[in-house]
Amino acid sequence: MRIYELRHEHWPTRGIHPIHTCAYAQDGLIGTGHAMKVSRTLLAGSLIGLLLALLILVTWALFWPASVCSDPTCSRKRFDLFVELDAFRGVESIPLEVDTESGPASAVSILRSGGIGLHVQTDDEHLPYSPVSGPLDRADLYQYALTWRNLAPPSRVDGQIYALVAPSIVSDRGEPLFGIMFDSAGREGIAIAPLQTVRTFERTEPDSIPVLQLRTFVHELLHALNRRHADAVQMPDGRLTLEAPTRCLMQRDGHDWRLSERPLLALSPGTIRFFQTAAPRDVLPGGTNTPFSGVDGSATECDDARSSRYEDHLSTRWALARRRLLALFGIASAHAQAPQDASDADPLVALRVQAQEAAYPLAYPIAIRVTAKNLSERPLPIKNRLTPAYGLVHIEHRVAGEKNWRPFRPLAWFETANDEDAMLAPGEQSEQTSSIYFGDDGWTFPEPGTYEIRARLTANEDRIEAVSNVVSIRVDAPESDAERAALELLLDDAGMLDARIGRWLIFGGRIGELETQPDIAAAIEQYSDTALGSALRLTLASQRLRPPIDPLTGERPLPDLSAVRALLDDMCTDSGLAALKHEMLMRFAHELPASLTRDLLSPQQAWDGLTRDGTPVPTYSDPTLTRLSLSFHFCPNDTTLAAELHRVARHLARTLARTKPERIMLVGHTDAIGTCRLNDELGLLRAEALQRIFVDAGIASERIQAVSLGERRPLRFSSSDEARALNRRVEILIARDTADELPSPDEVERVMPQCPSF
Repeated sequence: MRIYELRHEHWPTRGIHPIHTCAYAQDGLIGTGHAMKVSRTLLAGSLIGLLLALLILVTWALFWPASVCSDPTCSRKRFDLFVELDAFRGVESIPLEVDTESGPASAVSILRSGGIGLHVQTDDEHLPYSPVSGPLDRADLYQYALTWRNLAPPSRVDGQIYALVAPSIVSDRGEPLFGIMFDSAGREGIAIAPLQTVRTFERTEPDSIPVLQLRTFVHELLHALNRRHADAVQMPDGRLTLEAPTRCLMQRDGHDWRLSERPLLALSPGTIRFFQTAAPRDVLPGGTNTPFSGVDGSATECDDARSSRYEDHLSTRWALARRRLLALFGIASAHAQAPQDASDADPLVALRVQAQEAAYPLAYPIAIRVTAKNLSERPLPIKNRLTPAYGLVHIEHRVAGEKNWRPFRPLAWFETANDEDAMLAPGEQSEQTSSIYFGDDGWTFPEPGTYEIRARLTANEDRIEAVSNVVSIRVDAPESDAERAALELLLDDAGMLDARIGRWLIFGGRIGELETQPDIAAAIEQYSDTALGSALRLTLASQRLRPPIDPLTGERPLPDLSAVRALLDDMCTDSGLAALKHEMLMRFAHELPASLTRDLLSPQQAWDGLTRDGTPVPTYSDPTLTRLSLSFHFCPNDTTLAAELHRVARHLARTLARTKPERIMLVGHTDAIGTCRLNDELGLLRAEALQRIFVDAGIASERIQAVSLGERRPLRFSSSDEARALNRRVEILIARDTADELPSPDEVERVMPQCPSF
């Protein structure tokens, strides 16, 4: 280092010497330059590191698989699905790829957007079918599936579905359907009716028919993959995703139907997220996997879908990256709107269920009554759609004493063509009788005991639920040898109720998977004097009225009307079966002689009873009425009260005359001996006998109504003499506000006569 010697006479002699000071200053200049060089190096390194970090961050945002993906841009393939596709003779197969305004779309590309690899193989395109056989229903489709499903899926396929392209499909009530999942037990069988799409839109939307047919096919596939109508959303362009039923895209145009929007062939974000994250058993079809979850439908599902809007559709990887980066830095972005919490508003529908008071025999085909009244100010599409197969009203059951409710899952789900005939006007009431004894989970009441049931319906976009009253259902073991013999027919080798027979019964005896069908039919007729055997005759009548189609020829035998008449003429074991009998015959009324339908009871008459002039009057279903704990009983074929009962009746009449109830309903009942028509008249005469006593006591006649339920509401289903004596009775219903003024014993007091023995 070079040292410059600088001297000055005035510099101090103590402290740091000037020569040393200059040396230190030179060192400082050199150190500062070095530090600046290091700083520049560090800055450059930091910038390079920052750029690398940004590059890594952008790469992650663009290409790293999403942990929760709800968009096609981030979905990854999770499952492979194989579909065997068969079509009927004379029905052109559906297009699996169509052109849309945004480019080509196919069933494969649609499901691939959610992570499902689809492999469709067309097998038979000429399944036999004769037009004279009429529209196909769920039992017919099930028959064809048993016979024609034959392809083995390719290796490494996760699930398989059998799909039918049918000429026409109808519900159990005869409604035309766009499609149906006819095997909800395993979610493995679907069918669509492309000609129904043609019939609906050929005059107004002919160019949209191929798109709509493809839409229906994919829509039913989504049901088989456990997606519901409630999973649909409205996308930013205002169109509904594929989970919404086609009827949500339709509007009336004079006598025709027109589309209210261009069909969108896209999955909802929720469906993509479900396919990307759900357990395989929840997505894939198969008998051991999760059942169909469509029990969460809504009576206003079209409005619900439009109220659930998705505002952030990601069309590119850059859009996905942008959303990830914004989320990383805490900047919110729009997503599908979460369902709103139910408010404290009142339900839009008043819902009630009704069942028999008596204990049903084990394996009895139990049917319940469901009534719905529209309390809202707008029509709701629930008229004649109160059975669980429509996915609107949900039946729940549990063993008495249990906390949790279990859903009743039907064996088929209907995809109706439109809502026009289903609109329930404000203030209007609808009712339907529904068989609930066997469903997707097997026998609903598999052993003797006490169960509880209720109905539930979601009726608007706020998910406000209407929940019905809770009804107890008792199931008893057989008492007599004949009852045990009748039950024996329905048991498997382990002594449990046979699921195969339950399925055969619920399909109206029109599926052919049982080798013992003729034996079962013969035994049902043999034990028709028991309550169980008599009730099961409805299955045989259904089979004779609409015989099973032959899937090898497509021919349906002609109905055996004489056998139908014999089976149904004296079949009124309980109100539920009488109502189902009405619904079954009215479906084919245009094909039947008037003698079969002339004297049919309406469902309301079947459940509530007959007045002298035939006017239906609510009885046990009326929540404003309550039953007195006193009933008057009769000897066989008697229509007048015995002397000892007459005195009790006069005393009760005087008490009622003092309390002056606004309404008194006298309901007459009989045992099961004799014809249905005779017992209806017999029950009415008994009610009118008590009515005369009440009028004589000073009660105004206009306040009293006499009604007969014949044998349709027994106290006991047994055929023993004791049970028959209990069933021959008149019960008294009065207005609830008056009942509080009358004595109410802890137990029902049954005033029994002394009848002569024969």
